[in-house]
Amino acid sequence: MMNRKLFYLFLLLLVTFFWGVTFPLIKESLAYISPLNFLFLRFLLSSVIMIPFLAGKREFLKRRTFTHGMIAGFLLFLGYYFQTVGLEYTTSSRSGIITGLYVVLIPLFSMLLLKKKPRPADSGASVISFLGLVMMSLGSLGNSSIQLGDMLTIVCAAAYAIQIVYVSRFSKEIETWSFTFYQLFAVSIFSAVMIPFSGPYIMQFPPIVIFTLVFTAVFAGILAIYVSNRALIHVEPSAAGVIFVGEPVFAVLASVMILNEGLSVYTIAGGSIMVVSMLITAYDRIREERSLKSGDSSGRKQISP
Repeated sequence: MMNRKLFYLFLLLLVTFFWGVTFPLIKESLAYISPLNFLFLRFLLSSVIMIPFLAGKREFLKRRTFTHGMIAGFLLFLGYYFQTVGLEYTTSSRSGIITGLYVVLIPLFSMLLLKKKPRPADSGASVISFLGLVMMSLGSLGNSSIQLGDMLTIVCAAAYAIQIVYVSRFSKEIETWSFTFYQLFAVSIFSAVMIPFSGPYIMQFPPIVIFTLVFTAVFAGILAIYVSNRALIHVEPSAAGVIFVGEPVFAVLASVMILNEGLSVYTIAGGSIMVVSMLITAYDRIREERSLKSGDSSGRKQISP
């Protein structure tokens, strides 16, 4: 039977695939719909689809669930807001790479807010993944100066890191469907509140916008947030952060395939280094599971008649 932690690490990798693919899709869609309108509709759709899953969930009506779900949702909104607005002023691949900075911020916030020291393997993997991120940036960021979109995306990365740590703190105590719903609902509400203060109001619905809204609402929204909430019950934030480095890798690959953005040697090398960091974390969980099984087996042998 697969190690539970390893299983959830694999699911998190699947989540990063969905998130990575959304970068070029959203970039294309923003030509027809303004960022906050897109976020409002995307997460409203996610919330509506989730309603049947809340049937019979008593936890859903508790004040504690509402409070922590909305706080986690507000942090998620900040991440999505600065990321989506930033995409208007930078390329899809640059946005994906800069967003990946939250990988190195998660262990820091985890120590500050949760008083948790990352495992040695996760610390090493985080350093390696950061080096890979730097290598990728040489190809995608090195050809021009820092743009407004890049600065906004850095704020997005910090918000994502804090949100992941916050969810890790409360995911064990709150029913997952209810926790997920309030996070998605919160993003929709905060997006609606900010629409009057945003820029030009644009809302057109060509096929690319409709497809992106549905894809992000279901796969990068409900599925991704639910899996993340479940995974953070069993996986340390620092380990999850290492797996999340797959997001900028998939974002760059998707941008190359969908938008025909350039793929440099630096990008390939950096992406390969980041994959190695994920393998280190996965191997550490496999070794832990083997050690536990070996200890159990040894214990049984000692008490055998």
